Amino acid sequence: MASKRGSFGATVAVGLALVAAWSCLWRHDEDFVSGVPAQPRESVVARCAVDKAMKDRIASVTKTAKLTDAMRVVAAAKVRNAQAGVEKQRPFTDELLSMIKGLVKRLKGSGFEAELPMLRVPEKIKSVGILMITANRGLCGAYNTFIIKKTKARIEDLNKQGIVPKLFIVGKKGLNSLSTRLEKGVEFNYTNEWFSMPDTIRAKDSAEIADVLQAYFLAGEVDKIEISYGRFINLLRNEPSIRTLLPLSPTGIEDPEDETFKLTTEDGKLKVEKEKVKAPKAKEIEADVIFDQPPEVILNSMLPLYLNSQILSLMFDAQASELSSRMSAMKVATDNANDLNKKLVLIYNKKRQAAITAELCEVTAAAVALESTENKAGPNLGVIDNEETISEDFMKELEDGSISDKPKKPEEILLTDRWEFMKSLPKEERF
Repeated sequence: MASKRGSFGATVAVGLALVAAWSCLWRHDEDFVSGVPAQPRESVVARCAVDKAMKDRIASVTKTAKLTDAMRVVAAAKVRNAQAGVEKQRPFTDELLSMIKGLVKRLKGSGFEAELPMLRVPEKIKSVGILMITANRGLCGAYNTFIIKKTKARIEDLNKQGIVPKLFIVGKKGLNSLSTRLEKGVEFNYTNEWFSMPDTIRAKDSAEIADVLQAYFLAGEVDKIEISYGRFINLLRNEPSIRTLLPLSPTGIEDPEDETFKLTTEDGKLKVEKEKVKAPKAKEIEADVIFDQPPEVILNSMLPLYLNSQILSLMFDAQASELSSRMSAMKVATDNANDLNKKLVLIYNKKRQAAITAELCEVTAAAVALESTENKAGPNLGVIDNEETISEDFMKELEDGSISDKPKKPEEILLTDRWEFMKSLPKEERF
């Protein structure tokens, strides 16, 4: 029984010893003073060479470049949507314009302009309304600034004529920025009519604006309504323009041609193709055609539709100008971010290289100094630095009689040393 207990105790002792050894081997990450886990040691070269602030800035600039490039691609996709919207509404606009031209041709010379309120031109313009189309958001270059400047110049010009215009605003940027850009003494009246610039323009959006403008005009609150918008020319250029909406002019309706744009790609780059579209011809209405209603009434009912189509077309034009400006601005921002990123990476690498070079120089200098210290030795005296060995050899020489027990005279030491020196020289050099 005692032997079993002894073997069991020995087994337990061996197991505990193995556990203790294992724990000691894996305690490399603990502090043996307080038992607190030690922080992982970082290389001095790595710690000195990495500039964390510079590294974070490079990462931030890289993310900004990706973001602005994504915004450029999104703007390009929206330009295509604006192009598709123009193509969809064009057949209706062409057919409507053809009918209006046919009726105008049929009524030509009858003085119908005076009977239709939307075509009636007052003798004196006393009040003017301005519809200003801007964007809801920024990050589109100077697009909103140019539109607001154009509107500001028009307001100042009307003030010189004694007219205080009324403003109808589309887009948040125009609502927030116009009043801060006007000089003192410039007067205008805000109407309570504000419209958001939709991301996807639909006919109901332009119809809402057209109904409000038509109501103001027919009520006599304004004698003329103009629109200030960005006329799309190409992806790199748009031009702030002012155009008259009301009263409608038969000569304006008979505009000879229109212009459309088409966004395409060439060699991986976006490109805009513009083409002239001839205005639809007037429908031929025979003289013996009998109308259920007088032609003037039919024409008067078509004019609001024409106004709506005009505003819709101008909104598409303004949106294309906004998006092209955003594409250009985001492209410039992406290019600038990439250039800045290259410069920061170069500076970061130079600083890292300088830190590593300095560290290597220090390590090399320390190694050279240590090696020179280890190799440094005293003068070779031809004896072993051991007192016992020296004493034994000296006593043997004394016993053998090879060393005289009497001290030599100084002159004997000098002659002996000189003779030993002469023997070491070649024969031709002895004297």
